[in-house]
Amino acid sequence: MACTCVPLSCQTLDDWMGAMNARHFLASLWLSSLAVTAGAESGAHEHGVAHLHLVQDGAALSVEFESPLDSLVGFEHAPRDDAHKQALRISHEALENAAQMVSLPAAAGCAVDTVEVEMPFVEDAHHDHLGKGEHADAQAHYTFNCTEPSALTQLTVGLFKAFPRLERIDAEAATAAGQGKAVLRPTQATWTLPAPR
Repeated sequence: MACTCVPLSCQTLDDWMGAMNARHFLASLWLSSLAVTAGAESGAHEHGVAHLHLVQDGAALSVEFESPLDSLVGFEHAPRDDAHKQALRISHEALENAAQMVSLPAAAGCAVDTVEVEMPFVEDAHHDHLGKGEHADAQAHYTFNCTEPSALTQLTVGLFKAFPRLERIDAEAATAAGQGKAVLRPTQATWTLPAPR
């Protein structure tokens, strides 16, 4: 996938960066690059398999989860009956509960800052008309502020309990201690994060 870089003037960049929190910008940039890389490596949307990206920058922690809709609710089309609508609503509400989806060590003193959930057919009307063969994905993005970020030694996901169709989560992290990868499964839902060298 080719990219074209367009140089920005210093004034434009200063104005733009002044309007954004630099930490969130860097985390977003890193997550975007991971998403492109993961998409290129995996090559396909795979039912039963989700992705999790974690970025720690000082006291700020960002966790992004992405999954095929089928892995959460059992279908990827617009709801056809009340049972489908209820499945979407329940899944959306579950993803909004950051404390149940992501557990962090108590010693790290992490508090939820923001929660953003995007689920097709719930609030995003343009997904209601997916073409034949198109795939629908759900995303959740959680940000935390941690008073003792050095205590961020592990993460446990509650996603498998909430979504029994989910078989595997491919996880990647970038923390103050370094980068790491893991494969999480229902029987191994706790991830030991990269340790300082």
